[in-house]
Amino acid sequence: MTGTKPQHWLIPLCFAIIYLVWGSTYLANWYAIQDIPPFFMSGSRFFTAGLLLYGVSLLFGAGRPTAEQWKNTAFIGILLLAVGTGSMVWSEQFINSGMVALMAAFQPLLIVLMMWQMYGKRPSMRTIAGTALGMVGMTFLVGQDHFMSDKQSLIGIAVIFLAILAWGFASIKVAKLAMPSSKLQGAAMQMLIGGSVLLAVSFTSGEMTGFQPEALPARAVWSWIYLVGFGSIVAFSAFNYLLVKSTPDKVATANYVNPVVAMLLGWWLNNEEITNQSLIAAVLLLTGVVFINTRVKLKRGWMNRPLPIASLIAQNGQTTTEVDIRPSISDANLIARIWHGKTSAENAQDYIDLAKRTVVPEFSETPGNKGLIFQHRTDGDVTHMLLISYWEDMKAIRKFAGKDYRKARLFPAEKDLLLDNGERVEHRVVRA
Repeated sequence: MTGTKPQHWLIPLCFAIIYLVWGSTYLANWYAIQDIPPFFMSGSRFFTAGLLLYGVSLLFGAGRPTAEQWKNTAFIGILLLAVGTGSMVWSEQFINSGMVALMAAFQPLLIVLMMWQMYGKRPSMRTIAGTALGMVGMTFLVGQDHFMSDKQSLIGIAVIFLAILAWGFASIKVAKLAMPSSKLQGAAMQMLIGGSVLLAVSFTSGEMTGFQPEALPARAVWSWIYLVGFGSIVAFSAFNYLLVKSTPDKVATANYVNPVVAMLLGWWLNNEEITNQSLIAAVLLLTGVVFINTRVKLKRGWMNRPLPIASLIAQNGQTTTEVDIRPSISDANLIARIWHGKTSAENAQDYIDLAKRTVVPEFSETPGNKGLIFQHRTDGDVTHMLLISYWEDMKAIRKFAGKDYRKARLFPAEKDLLLDNGERVEHRVVRA
């Protein structure tokens, strides 16, 4: 019992950290770059934090990354940290911290449009409405006179859009890449590489000319320390913990809390002006993000609209079915328990063998189980696993999965092979 008690205060504490700390990094960045060249500030911050996090990941048992994992983390680290965050911080020379945070909130909306363009993934009407609201909000924000009439502000806005494009592209591509199984180690590797690129840019761009570290004021030094210790290490650790202990939609609330925190801190501590037009833009933008990050909950009547089993099963030439135990046609409406996971293509066969040896029998031998489908599909360096089990009712599922039946039951050996935790499952009513 004692092992579960810390979660009662750890989860809200971690949410407070990602809300307040990440929201405050915009102002801390602004403070730091008043005296430290922006590329050097960001590069040294990420490189230092990366070294510390990499050491911590080794202490927690992370293995040695493969050459492929280094290549993939380099790609993502350059996009996310060097181009993305590095550009965002650089833009704060011309635009105040609260406005930068609000413009950054456009990223989830941009990802929707990028997914539509790149993969033809048409969003739902709810998502389209949210994106439209966000675009109107962004127009209100950047269309203000003090932005449109100032050349440096326009440069800053252009650089911010470059940053969120890089963030969006990296966010889409990372799901298809083989990354280290340890999220802590993966983040550390991205910071090391992204930080190194930013340092190289700093030393070759001439921004270090005249910089005297020994003359830095206390505010710049403490801002840098805060960004390394809290902005990178503490906040990321909290974020990583929440990905395991909470749900993605709850963690995503940081997308619309962080800009509010940044705007309020900039107004309170840095005398940054918040115009009425900025407030209207903030409401529109953040409402759009809420539309995208929240899902409509199923009504009680969902039990009356069962889906055909065939509608859940992938049927194309790229998908391989390893196990296909269909429920009897005489079975009435059943509950399908759907799990998705990812392994590297290199580890795929090991996972398949493990699943057929241990996971499949575990399901099949459990009372109340009516069938099982196990499929996999390889996409580049990543293999996607799909396991659908059929149950006579929710009581049988709860008996099998325990109190937190929305989480998958994973064997320790599975976790070693998966690229992500794969802990969340979906449930659907189906008919045979």
